[in-house]
Amino acid sequence: MWFSNLICYRFKQETTYIQDEFEKALEQDIFRACTSQELSSFGWTKPLGKHGQSLSHFSQNAILVCAKREEKVLPASVINELLAEKIEHIEAEENRPVKKKEKDELKENLLHSLLPQAFKKSSLQYAFIDLEKGWLIVNSGSFNKAEELLALLRKSLGTLPVVPAFVNYDLGVFLTSWLTEFNAPEGFAIGQEAELVDPTENGGQVKLKQHDLASDEVKNHLTNGKVVTKLAFDWQERVKFILQEDGSIKRLSYSETLKEENADIPKDDMAVKLDADFILASEEIKQLLEELIASLGEPENPIG
Repeated sequence: MWFSNLICYRFKQETTYIQDEFEKALEQDIFRACTSQELSSFGWTKPLGKHGQSLSHFSQNAILVCAKREEKVLPASVINELLAEKIEHIEAEENRPVKKKEKDELKENLLHSLLPQAFKKSSLQYAFIDLEKGWLIVNSGSFNKAEELLALLRKSLGTLPVVPAFVNYDLGVFLTSWLTEFNAPEGFAIGQEAELVDPTENGGQVKLKQHDLASDEVKNHLTNGKVVTKLAFDWQERVKFILQEDGSIKRLSYSETLKEENADIPKDDMAVKLDADFILASEEIKQLLEELIASLGEPENPIG
C-alpha cells in the first residue's frame, strides 16, 4: 500500500460514491484471464488480494482500487525469424517475391497460431480516490498507464470528471526558481538530485545524483540558461521524492519512523495491517500534495 510513484488528478466537482453501487460498477469489468486468442486482458481485481473480499476497499473517506493486466509474451525476434522462414519458403517454391500485403497476412496467421502457447505475464496497478479533498492518485510512473486505469474506471462508473492535478501550473518555472534561489517551499527541503536542460535546440542535459545542488557548478548551469526538469525534495523528513516538470512524482521513499507506526500490528492479521498501511500512506500523500499545491499559489489561467 506504499505508493512509490504518483500520477495525480483532481475531481472537478465534489463527488461521492456509495460502496455497494461502486462495487457493482467495478464488477462489470472484473479481470478475466486472456483467452487463447487474446493478446492482453485488463480489469479490476481485489486491492487487498487474498486478504480482501471486494474489488474496492473503502476506508476513512478513501477508496483503494486495483487493476490487473495480463499480457501474452511473444518476442518480436521469434515472430520475425519464423516469418522470414515462411517468406523464404514461398519465394523458393513459387519463384516469386512475397508482397507486403501477403507478408502482413502471414504475420497475422503466425500470431494466431502462436498465441495459445505464449507465456503470460501480469502486473497490478493501484489507485486511490480521496473523497475529502477530491484527489485521484495512481501508483504509476507513466501517464499512459495511469490513463489506461482512468479509462477503465470511467468505463465502469460511466463518468469520471477529473483533470491532471498540476495542469494549471508551469512546474518547470517553479523548479528552476526554487533551485536558483536554493529556497524550497516551507516544509520542503531540496535534496541531492536534479536534472537540468538547455531549452535551446540541441541543448545539453545535466543529470546530478548525490550532488550538492547549492554548489557553484549548479549555479553556473542555471546562470547559463539551463532550466530544471526534475528536482529531489525531502518533505518534513518523512517522505523523499522527485518532482518532475510534467507533474509526475517519482521514487517516493518513506522514513522508517513513518513505516514503524504500524509495526505493532501482527502479520497474522494481514487485512488489518494492509488497511492500516493504506490509511497511513494515503493520508501522508494527501497532506504532502495539499502543501505542495498550496506552495504553488493560485494559477493565473486555470483550465478545467
